[in-house]
Formats: sequence, C-alpha cells, structure tokens
Amino acid sequence: MNKINQQGKQKYFREFLTIPLSIFILLTAFAIGCTNRDGKQASGSDTYTCPMHPTVVQNKPGSCPVCGMDLVLKGQPGQEIKINAELSYLLKPTNGMVISNIQTVTPIQKAMMVTSKVNGIISYDTRRFTSIPIRFGGRIESLSIKYNFQPIRKGQKILEIYSPELLTAQRDLLYLLKSDKHNEQLIDGAKERLSLLGITNAQIDHLVSTGIESYSFAVYSPVDGYIVEETTLAASIPASAQPANRGMDGGMDKTGSQNTNQAKATPAGGELLTREGMYVSTGQVIFKVVNTANVWAEFKVYQQDAAFIKPNDRIQISLDDATNSFEAKVNFIAPFFKSGESFSIVRVYLSNTLNQFKVGQLAYATFNLPSVTALWIPISARLNQGTKELVFAKRRGVFRPKVIQTARRSGEWIEVISGIQLNDSIAYNAQFMVDSESFIKIRN
Repeated sequence: MNKINQQGKQKYFREFLTIPLSIFILLTAFAIGCTNRDGKQASGSDTYTCPMHPTVVQNKPGSCPVCGMDLVLKGQPGQEIKINAELSYLLKPTNGMVISNIQTVTPIQKAMMVTSKVNGIISYDTRRFTSIPIRFGGRIESLSIKYNFQPIRKGQKILEIYSPELLTAQRDLLYLLKSDKHNEQLIDGAKERLSLLGITNAQIDHLVSTGIESYSFAVYSPVDGYIVEETTLAASIPASAQPANRGMDGGMDKTGSQNTNQAKATPAGGELLTREGMYVSTGQVIFKVVNTANVWAEFKVYQQDAAFIKPNDRIQISLDDATNSFEAKVNFIAPFFKSGESFSIVRVYLSNTLNQFKVGQLAYATFNLPSVTALWIPISARLNQGTKELVFAKRRGVFRPKVIQTARRSGEWIEVISGIQLNDSIAYNAQFMVDSESFIKIRN
C-alpha cells in the first residue's frame, strides 16, 4: 500500500514540474524569434523617429508623414554610434582643406634700410612777410590795388586815407609857420608829430612850401612782392606755417574758429574785402606784402619716423608732376598736434628766384632713415583694425589672432616691436583669414 502511494506522489510531482518548464521553453523560443537580424531585441519601449524631423516619434517602424522617409530606431542614451564613410565625410571640418593650404612665414631679424615716403605742400616763407600797419586812423578815400596777390613795387601807392588827426596836425604846423615862424623848437615838434604819424619828409616839405593842407594821405609799399589782405593770407596758409598765435592748437585762436571764419569770409577769385569808405584804426594791419623769392616745402611725418629725422639730413623731393626730383636738406622739425592727431612738421627752405615753385603745389619727399636691427614681417601678414594691429599665429595646426605693435616700414616689410617671437609661424596673408562677415575674437 505504501509502495503504491509513493509511486503516485512521484508521478504527481513530475506532472507538476512539466507545466512550468513547458511555459519557460515557449517564452524563450518567442524571445529568440523576436530577435532581429542585427542582434537587437525589440521591446515595447523601442521608438522610431525621422532623421529629418525629430518631432515625428512612434513605437513601430514606418514612414515619416512629413517627408516620406523611412523611420529609424532611435538610439538609447550612451549607445555608441558607428561612424561609417558617409558620416565621416559629414563630420570633417569645412575649413580643413583651406587651412592646410595657407602660406606661412616666420619673422626675420636683421638690419634694414628704412625708406619713408611722405606727402607735402609748397607754402609761403612767413619770414618774408612784410606787414603794412596803418599809422593814423580814418576813412579810406581810394584804393590803388584791385585784387589780392597783385604784384607791387617798393614805393608804389596802396591807398589814400582821410584822417582828421592828420588834418589837425597839418594845420598846427601851418599855424606855427605863419604866426610864430621863429620858434624853431615848436615847429620841429610839429614836424616830428607828422613824421610819427607816417608822413614822409617829402610830404612835409610839400606842405611847408605850398602852405595847403591835404585832406587825404597815401600809404606806400615798403618792399617789392605781392600784396594781399591779412584775412586772405591767413586763410590760404597752412596752420603749421602761420606765425601768429601758433601753438599746439595748429595756429588757431582760443575759440578754435579763426581760420575757418577767415576762409569763409574770403571771396573767391582774389576779390578784395577792403572797400573805399571803410574806416580803419591806428595800428591796424590791412595788407601784407609777400615775397615769393623763397618758399617752404612742408611735410607731415608721423612720430614713429620723425624720431629718426634730424636737421641737415639729405632728402629727395619731387613735385606733383613727378617728372624730376632734386636733393635738399631738412632745415626745421617741429612737433604738431591737430584734430587729435600727433605728428611732426618737417620743413625745407627752397630758393624760388626762378619762380619754379608754386605756392600750393604738391610735393613728395623720400627719407632714407638709419639702418637698425629689428624684427620684421611682410606687410601682408599684418592686419590693421584701426585701434589695433594683429597677425594670425599658427599653434598646433590652428591659426589664432595675436595683437602686435609695429613701428617703421621698409618697402614691403614692417617692423614689429612686440607681440610675436622670432620662431613664430604666422599667416603670410592676414586679410585672407578674414571675410567680410566675420569678426576676430582675440584670446589672451
């Protein structure tokens, strides 16, 4: 009996264990059948998306409703992506080929003759100006000149002035000659007063001999040259050459508007501002006589070059026609500041006895500055941004901008004071590295 019961229990346990084992085998087979050919196992959590429209997401394969492309399985976070030939091409830097073809240079350190070319202008020699002040106030009765820069000779009459002061002084002399002709002391004093007022000895002798006073007196030119009004002359001379009130403001008055107002007030074509009937005061300068037998050539030189120029240095000067040139020497150097710009005026004195130079004519000067040993780079390797200058230095195959400080130029080379070293490799054409829509970010 016991044996029968034991056999029944063993059969029951075999049948009980067979059911779960069968279920496990079926589930395993189902899992194997659902495994895809790439070895990936599909699950209810898999999602598919469009490569072109990532917003399209669904849990089964299909087509994109927007563009019609086949949906692809969306990768899981941290899953490695295989980079094939197509993806490798897309990931290649767009400037890889351009960078590999950029020509580079290294700075050179040597002594180089510096040649500097500057522009200038032929101007008046203000040392040759002769002022004609009015010694007695009054009204202009007549003008003998018709236009500015009219040629004039020494002793030629410029204008005639009616002066009550002169009329009174003449009558005093005539009264003394008539009523007290033996009082030589008073008579000499009256003549001296007329002489101090600007009356010549010939005019005084004529007054004494005729006994008739003159109601107007002439003003004569003391020298030969070209006569010009004071305001016209000040407007036509560069600020650096004006002798009066000249300072670091460029020869302008305290308000900074003297030259501008004169230029606006001066009529065109040499027409005179002075008119008959105008009143003038004692000591007023209306006209000046300009002698053009000597002129100046003035050149604007920036400080970085002016520091190496000295008086008596030889330079080459050519005029605006550039057909010939001649050698001259530097006579005067002066610092100058105008409109926020600092430079130096280099002046050369020129003899103009043959009238070969015209005032206002353009001139060009070439300075051969001393040779120095310094660090030089091609001018094309420098990029000037106005407020700073820079080069593109190559570091580990990448070009990065570096700020530099430059000094003088010599032909196609420029001197570098700081910013790069002798062994640095820089781009030969800095402008090529920048297009019209880019900006440069400099890293320290």
